[in-house]
Amino acid sequence: MKEYYAHSENKKGEKETLKKHLVKTGNFAQKYADNFDEGIAGKWIGIFHDAGKASEMFQGVLEKNEHNVNHAVAGACLIAGYQQLARVIYAHHDGLQWYINDDLKRSYNEMGGQDSQKGKRFAVSGKIQYDEAFRYICESIGIPEEQPFLRDNVESFYKALPEMLQSRMLLSCLCDADYTATASHYDDDIMRQADDVPLKAGHILENLNKYRDNIIKKSNADNKMVCIRNEVYESCLKAAECKPGMFTLTAPTGTGKTLALMAFAVRHAHYFNKRRIIIVLPFLSVISQNAQIYREICGDILEAHSMASYDKEELKLMSERWNSPVVITTSVKFFEAFFKSKPTDLRFLHSISNSVVVFDEAQSIPHELVGTTIETMRTLCEMYKSTVLFSTATQPAFDIRSDVIFNVKEIMSDYKKVYESTRRVKVEWHIDDSTPLKKIAEEMAQLNSVCCVLNRKDHTHKLFDLLSDICNDDECFHISTDMCKSHRDNVIKTVMERLKEGVPCRLVSTSCIEAGVDLDFERMYRALAPLDSIVQCAGRCNRNGRGEGIMKVFIPDEEKLYPVKYFENAAEKVKLLNKRHTIDICNPEHIREYYTMVFEDNNYNHDKPELVKAISEHDFEKVDKEYKFISTNGVNVLVPYEGERELFEELAKEARKNGISKSWMRKAAPVTVTSYRENKLKDIAERCFIATKHGKTELPGWYILLSDNYYDKNVGLYFDNESSLDYLI
Repeated sequence: MKEYYAHSENKKGEKETLKKHLVKTGNFAQKYADNFDEGIAGKWIGIFHDAGKASEMFQGVLEKNEHNVNHAVAGACLIAGYQQLARVIYAHHDGLQWYINDDLKRSYNEMGGQDSQKGKRFAVSGKIQYDEAFRYICESIGIPEEQPFLRDNVESFYKALPEMLQSRMLLSCLCDADYTATASHYDDDIMRQADDVPLKAGHILENLNKYRDNIIKKSNADNKMVCIRNEVYESCLKAAECKPGMFTLTAPTGTGKTLALMAFAVRHAHYFNKRRIIIVLPFLSVISQNAQIYREICGDILEAHSMASYDKEELKLMSERWNSPVVITTSVKFFEAFFKSKPTDLRFLHSISNSVVVFDEAQSIPHELVGTTIETMRTLCEMYKSTVLFSTATQPAFDIRSDVIFNVKEIMSDYKKVYESTRRVKVEWHIDDSTPLKKIAEEMAQLNSVCCVLNRKDHTHKLFDLLSDICNDDECFHISTDMCKSHRDNVIKTVMERLKEGVPCRLVSTSCIEAGVDLDFERMYRALAPLDSIVQCAGRCNRNGRGEGIMKVFIPDEEKLYPVKYFENAAEKVKLLNKRHTIDICNPEHIREYYTMVFEDNNYNHDKPELVKAISEHDFEKVDKEYKFISTNGVNVLVPYEGERELFEELAKEARKNGISKSWMRKAAPVTVTSYRENKLKDIAERCFIATKHGKTELPGWYILLSDNYYDKNVGLYFDNESSLDYLI
């Protein structure tokens, strides 16, 4: 039998035989798909995926005598009777497509044909060549004795959604197996890194209890608040023994949900042999503090998000595969993965199966993605053996939506009582008339511990300037995502220290502090916003329940009040509800009434039509394009923050000399701002250097800010005469 090769020579001068590669890939793919009981299907796609390399044409590619060759169609054609598996093999280089039969027929029936997408020649074409490729598989490896088994998909309002997810999951198994097997030919160490790092749940739970005991000893919370936090924690531990599925945790802010969620996740993972824990947070800006807490409890964790920095190559590989026992990521990174079409974007998706997934701040799901998102999470539980927990102080009434099946177990059975017991903030509603920001500044100047959260960045700039004119500079602070991560972290640290010491501290911020940032002010001001934002803001006030905090909700006397239409409409729902009866943010029924008003609005009771249409047409590429948590694409700006001047100079020098790379981007995370005002950056082009990529990796464009004049020590990235600053976090 003729020998075929899959890969060129490695550093030892050895070429890898096709047989060896297919066997390794099949074994890996089977192992990955076993986590959701489709291991035999994984083995089949692994064995057949590179059948097209059993051809003279592909061997010519290895010898550099041929190019522009499609070897993926052959394997798909050989198992065309298993359409779902064929679709996955067809996609393992260029991405998922639903309708592939025309290419399969053309390849089998025509000698020397080309694919319909990129005009590549088929590596295998015509019956004679197909017979030879099939004979090679049979004689060198053998066809698996068991037929591939695919489970029936769950019923869903979005009929094609579960079947499309099945394609993505299997493709994830295949591409991870293929990449890992290929890399192992060139680097022996890859095999050592191929296995999951085990989750030591018992050890983590022990550390968690010690950490929590230490927090309780240091806490200045009153006894009632301590008891409530204990109740939430114990309820999570108890619920962890319930059978896997979908859960909700509805509890007010400040009740210790961060640690309680981890307690549920660790114990549930231990009880039901789940292989990893995934914590999903709403914004990049809130990850730092939570990641530090989880790292102290769990030891090594993987931060998987766009601004994560990896010092070791092994961590970089983990970030691509998510084979870490504890992963912390963002809503954008997590949810969008379930709707991608390209193999490189899907590599880690199978690692989410048979895991415990915890969503902190579930209310952050955009209304136009609620149906497809919740249904996908239900499918993740029912087909892929995961457990999902939605946690929030303002649990959205997802069951109001007709396109959602939201059968969940609530962890806090008597959460209404908990809300009433944690009443620690009095809300003053001043939303019949508008209030000048100058008046807000004057009131804040009279207070020792106060924060104001506004909807637009231009409003925060104005209020900060007004406040600074009245108070000492070292008593006033500003936070927004126009500040780089290192800058924000330093300000938050300073604010925390001042609040702890009881010295004057006045903060002006966008809503980026509303979730996951453990600040505790005596007084709060909040510009009128959606009710969930208002409740989250109240959670930064009197967190420990000593006395009574006060929050004033007001409408700024400004021309533009809201960043986007949905934000404005949701705020108007708050205004309307407050006219019916004064809103009590400690009454879950009022929160549910608010969400009912939102989801019954004809503008917001469905997912975006373009996405729904793309799903109904099985259009993977269009779904990938339409499912976006953040609709506006930002650009990255390397900024000269004084606190990290040396790092900035080093990165700027490297970028100008060699261009940028993925490793450069990771290193740049602490001094990077994501800006949605590229037009402003282009206006000051003489003060920016537009970085370009080096190597073959496709990277987004970056700007490097060369002038200190556009990075303010208080408010971060700043342009003269700004009038269109948005809210985006």
